[in-house]
Amino acid sequence: MPRHTYRALIAYDGGAFHGFAKQPKVPTVEDALIRALRPWLPSLPAIQVGGRTDRGVHAVGQVISFYGPERVAPGRLMAAINEEAPGVLLAREVREVPRRFHAQYSASGRHYVYLLNDEGRLNTRALDALLFELVGTRCFTAMARNTDPDKSTVRQLRIARARRVVVDGTQGVRFDFEANSFLRSQVRVMVATAVREAEAGAPATRLLELAELGDRRLTAPPAPPGGLHLLHVRYAAPSWTHRRDPL
Repeated sequence: MPRHTYRALIAYDGGAFHGFAKQPKVPTVEDALIRALRPWLPSLPAIQVGGRTDRGVHAVGQVISFYGPERVAPGRLMAAINEEAPGVLLAREVREVPRRFHAQYSASGRHYVYLLNDEGRLNTRALDALLFELVGTRCFTAMARNTDPDKSTVRQLRIARARRVVVDGTQGVRFDFEANSFLRSQVRVMVATAVREAEAGAPATRLLELAELGDRRLTAPPAPPGGLHLLHVRYAAPSWTHRRDPL
């Protein structure tokens, strides 16, 4: 059977949705996308996502893929998405891609940003030093929540840093994390635990020690979801990669 695969770069306001994945009786990003696309792709079986986001988490450079036997102009699909939920869901680009492309399985990395308004209170050098020690391939069980017990919790963390930023005249901290993939709530737990340990004056190796202990009771509860943004999803093939950094 003919099959046409499409890839879309989208952004959304996580506060308007109960996460990405479809759930009964609550609005989700996936629900909105299916409503927008089904009139043009009636046999649309599913939507693949580059980085699943939880309730309240925003996306600037989320990537999705979907397919069907129908060939539809990418511009028409882009318009359909943008007409579905104006102001909270935006398709920045839609294109037809090779059949083998899969938003999740073709991805080589995910980059998240957490923005924290702290009015200059936190020591960003201490935060950065704590996070830097986590970079590498290791078990992140202690830094995750609600993981599948039958799946590996080993991840390759490539970037973990903190720096001072000023947004609209207000001082804050920008945390950047990139990994091959992340566990449930991992970024928010790393942010909250780094803040807690920096305020306590802990040595730079403290987060690494907590990760190696593997006990979730020793790490902080996840930071609020509203500060978390999926910045972009990386792909090995240059024609599928978006390297713009809007934040």
